[in-house]
Amino acid sequence: MNRLSVSISAVMLGLGVMIASTSRLNPAIAFSSQQSTAEGEIKALFTQVNTDNSVVATSGWKQFYSDEGNFSIFLPSKTVTNLNSKSEDYSINIYYADTKKSSYIVGYVDYNNDLTDLSLDKIYDNFLKDFLGNDIKLIEQQDVTLAKYRGIEVEYQNSDQEIVAKSRLFLVGKRLYLLDISNYKAGDAKQFFNSFQLEKEIIKDSVKIALNR
Repeated sequence: MNRLSVSISAVMLGLGVMIASTSRLNPAIAFSSQQSTAEGEIKALFTQVNTDNSVVATSGWKQFYSDEGNFSIFLPSKTVTNLNSKSEDYSINIYYADTKKSSYIVGYVDYNNDLTDLSLDKIYDNFLKDFLGNDIKLIEQQDVTLAKYRGIEVEYQNSDQEIVAKSRLFLVGKRLYLLDISNYKAGDAKQFFNSFQLEKEIIKDSVKIALNR
């Protein structure tokens, strides 16, 4: 039986400890890894941000590369934290950047099982059910595209908060890409989402933000 529904709760528990990294980095950005065993603290990345009155700057965004994830995206922070975990059925990598008003998450899940027996809609629905959980209200869902790939965009809200977040999902082969921005009305969801690109190969010695393992 395929385990195609990746529970964020289970994934974050499986992380246990954020993996330390000795990656070689472009000095324009710092890559940090911290140890944590608190599932609630990690899950809160998807639904909680600071609520002060600071303004999010849309200038100064830097391009972040993941050669392992084969993607690039622009982020508004100079610090990116990586969470990753593996199991028998899947592996997950999440990159997290925070500002004073919004939190940005980009990552991917690699499935080890065959997905051909399930429709694309079913795969997305299964993921969302576990990702959003019982305490999240789904406000809106619509189809989006990334090159030739059909994805979905969802707007959701934590039942005990006023913060509204948006996520996008794209299935590319057996890899499910996840983009998430909390408090998106205070951040820049359009710039974040539209800057995401699939990359076949990362350019060597790029002057952009690069993460090389």
